[in-house]
Amino acid sequence: MRSRLRRALELLDWLDEHGTALGKLTQPELEMWLEEGAVEHREVRAFVTWARGRGFVGELVVPRARIAAPSVFMTDEEQAEQLHRCLGDDSLPLDVRTAGALTLLFGLQHTKLLELTVRDVIDDNETVALNLAGHRLPLPPEVARLVRAQRDQCQARWQIDQTASTTPWLFPGQEPARPLGATYLNLKLRRHGIAPRAGRNNARLALATDLPASVLADFTGTSISNATRWTGYARRDWLDYIASRTQI
Repeated sequence: MRSRLRRALELLDWLDEHGTALGKLTQPELEMWLEEGAVEHREVRAFVTWARGRGFVGELVVPRARIAAPSVFMTDEEQAEQLHRCLGDDSLPLDVRTAGALTLLFGLQHTKLLELTVRDVIDDNETVALNLAGHRLPLPPEVARLVRAQRDQCQARWQIDQTASTTPWLFPGQEPARPLGATYLNLKLRRHGIAPRAGRNNARLALATDLPASVLADFTGTSISNATRWTGYARRDWLDYIASRTQI
């Protein structure tokens, strides 16, 4: 929100410097301001939408930034080695092992992982699944074992601290009322030798080769537009591309 407010003030300052009233701003001038600045200038979209809805500006549109194709991958051997460590290395913290395994296998975004609570673990004592925005993600046995352990650990902690938190997070932060931060989880995984970005890309590309976009979106808890991009990548010959990048 602060960043969006800064972009609005920057645009207004720019208009003032050029002697242009907000109501006289044209689409070419807006696009010139966007091109002159950093990619963060695109965050002015919220202000422009607000101003347009109230008649302060004409039919202005802030074009969405082109989404770059994924470029960070790992080899299959590296992915298998990191997954093996998550599943079998008891020296790693439990939350690192659990989050790492879910990332490497299913390509889940950390923001989605950190929204999970212990109640989102669906356990019938035989199989375990995760509730991702109303969709069930079944887990293989070794990953289910990790998720159960993570749930039990956090459930016990929440029962002690529930006066400070009404939400039993599956990945709680230091403050009981909040889950771990996505940036902190990313750094924690990397500190223990797990490459979350590359692992997530590998997992999503593998899933996209076998699943239609609608199923991939439900399966990974991502948007349909994101899933559609991944199925598009998978239709191209990305295996050669990945192999070439690992040789650079």
